[in-house]
Amino acid sequence: MQSLPLFRRLVRGVGMRTCLAAACVCMTAAWGQSRLEVPEFQRELSPYVLERLGDSDRDLFEKLARAPLEAVWSQLTAKGYNHCFINELDALHPDRRLVGRARTARYLPTRPDLREEIYSVRRQLNYVTAEEAEPGDVLIFDAGGDTRSAVSGEVTTIRFVARGGSGLVVDGALRDVPEIAALPIQVYQRRGQAAAVRPHLMSVDYQVPVRIGGVTVRPGDILLGERHGILVIPAALAEEVVDAALAKQDFESFQRGLLLEGRSIYGVYPPDDNTTQEYEESRQQKDGR
Repeated sequence: MQSLPLFRRLVRGVGMRTCLAAACVCMTAAWGQSRLEVPEFQRELSPYVLERLGDSDRDLFEKLARAPLEAVWSQLTAKGYNHCFINELDALHPDRRLVGRARTARYLPTRPDLREEIYSVRRQLNYVTAEEAEPGDVLIFDAGGDTRSAVSGEVTTIRFVARGGSGLVVDGALRDVPEIAALPIQVYQRRGQAAAVRPHLMSVDYQVPVRIGGVTVRPGDILLGERHGILVIPAALAEEVVDAALAKQDFESFQRGLLLEGRSIYGVYPPDDNTTQEYEESRQQKDGR
């Protein structure tokens, strides 16, 4: 069992992302079983997006790239944000993390008189959102779950990405899905569609609160996405909740190490006073190195 204390130290050093792979190596070595190879899971933010961000956004986005989504969710729900997680859309890139700032557009079923009124003074919103996007923006298309028409496609998305866009979140459908999937952004949608926005949909509102998968999204909200869904974070709370989540991640890495040494889960998770004291002592030793 000498490899398990070694693993405990390893967990504290490398953090959550390598825990599973390290566990397999150490546990199989301890019991003489055949080795299970598990590739290391890496969360990925597009370098293309990162290099276009301002300094303050880059610092925030890089912290969000490391923070466990569920730990951030815990911080938000503790503050009363109980409807903050979208889990009704599919990610085109399961292992690519989404981080960005919401830029919203709302679509409704087409009505000829209203369409003529709106389009006489403003272009269709997939063009407007692409042209006005800022680095780190995520385009949020609220089509009410309607997938009879696509709200956007490859050409307008290329302009959005050229502006430094970070991702698309579509409560509806996109066209040109293979081409969009080749771009260096994360994309969520309900499904693909060959048809353009007409004749079924029209864009009606820009930079207003929208509803995506049962969650309200405001312009400027911070989006944090994994393969299983997207967390919506009020911008004013983003720094606070991500810092708290990273601290929680460090504590949970310590707890995993204890469990992998054979400790009972009782008193470790959630931690009792003894476990909390052990963690604080471990941090002091680590900070003293």
